[in-house]
Amino acid sequence: MTDEQYIDIAIEISKNAKYPYGAIVVKDGKIIGRSDDKTLMETSMYSHAELEAIESASKNKNLYGDLKGATMYVSCEPCMMCMGAILYEEFSKIVYAATLQDSNDNYCPEMITDIDELAKYGNSKIEIIKELHREKAVEILRMRGETE
Repeated sequence: MTDEQYIDIAIEISKNAKYPYGAIVVKDGKIIGRSDDKTLMETSMYSHAELEAIESASKNKNLYGDLKGATMYVSCEPCMMCMGAILYEEFSKIVYAATLQDSNDNYCPEMITDIDELAKYGNSKIEIIKELHREKAVEILRMRGETE
């Protein structure tokens, strides 16, 4: 599958999530974690889509601490907390659709951070693909922001 196909899956997850964010973890060409496998968003503000997808990958594939080289696809640019987890797990690539500013403008207040600056704190280099299919993700944020 392509980056475009994977990001569309993350965006599709965001349509049905309690909060309009979705994420998947891909390693060796297979989806090994999804934020919609088990969502704790109702009980904790720290259970963001990225963290749920990492938790799903770790539990379902017994990969706790072994996500090095995986790719995170997420419907919105990761916040500082989620980026820390992605760097900690040594993902090799992240692909996101909407920006933190898009989330801030259309759905909820966000602490705007510089993802490139945060990436410098990782132990290994991470490729970042920004704003892939951004308009699709922004539309979901916009629609959910208007209805809530």
